[in-house]
Amino acid sequence: MFKLSKAEVGIGIVGLGFVGEKAHIPSFHSIAGSKLVAVSDIDIGHAKKVAEKYRIESVYDSYKDLIRDPKVDAVVISAPTFLHHQIAMYAISSGRHVLCEIPMAVTMQEAKEMVDAAERSGVIFMPGLNIRFTPNYAKAKMLIEERSIGNPITVFFREFLAAEVLAQQWPPNSWAWDDQKSGGGPALTMSLLSFDLLRWILQSEIVRIHSVSKDVILHELGELRGYNCLAILEFSNGALASLQFSALVRPAMSTNRLEILGDNLNSLVAIGNDRLELYGDNLDKLEWFFKEKGPRVWGHYQARRRALHSINPREQKASHNWRRRA
Repeated sequence: MFKLSKAEVGIGIVGLGFVGEKAHIPSFHSIAGSKLVAVSDIDIGHAKKVAEKYRIESVYDSYKDLIRDPKVDAVVISAPTFLHHQIAMYAISSGRHVLCEIPMAVTMQEAKEMVDAAERSGVIFMPGLNIRFTPNYAKAKMLIEERSIGNPITVFFREFLAAEVLAQQWPPNSWAWDDQKSGGGPALTMSLLSFDLLRWILQSEIVRIHSVSKDVILHELGELRGYNCLAILEFSNGALASLQFSALVRPAMSTNRLEILGDNLNSLVAIGNDRLELYGDNLDKLEWFFKEKGPRVWGHYQARRRALHSINPREQKASHNWRRRA
């Protein structure tokens, strides 16, 4: 296995869109043991501005040039989904560790090839499943492990995203709306994180799923598709989950809410990214409020720190201690 003996891991970031610039760079910039050494984007002018702001030494307009940089030990892929496979395969064949945004790839075959290549090469390959590290979700998992709600039986999850916000992040002419390039559009991208979140919280795999969807064309937003998806999941431990996703609302209606019902009649409710409630056998609910900022809000910083600790053997002890605290 490719191992690092030095104190710092050299990080190279490919793709400086919203996630690359606003989540990855601030996260690694503030994590001890990591050093941002290179960035790459097809918009070289923008890449140079970002590099200057964060004092990053090397700037490239080619991901291959970034990966070949001897200072780069690990590559973060935040380019469009249809490019993930080719970038990851090149990075892995070059002996670089990889953190890849989700969806990992456009097809299951591509995703399997990426995982198999990493296993053969002995490098670490990690998908960007940051939502697991969102503070209130991490606390909910801890309470479930402490048997605060007994056995989790039923889960309700709702995520409503304002159409105007979606249009800003992924305009109607963006690659994200091309199913051949994105694997299934923004609805797939958003729902994948939630599916993984439930697998992680319940410590159980999905064995059956039924879903329906309906899109509405929003002419006032340039033919944007206001997606609406409903899904029922059954898990291997017998738990059931009902999920609702929509991008057919105004900003004031935006919401993110997770409810978990246990067999001892206690329940957990996570609201947004900063609040958790536990309803027990007393009249008053217990509440936790989380005031994280920047890339810590949705777990980006925490997930990147976990990735760094996985890569660098010198960080193993810190990683184990952190996992216990979480």
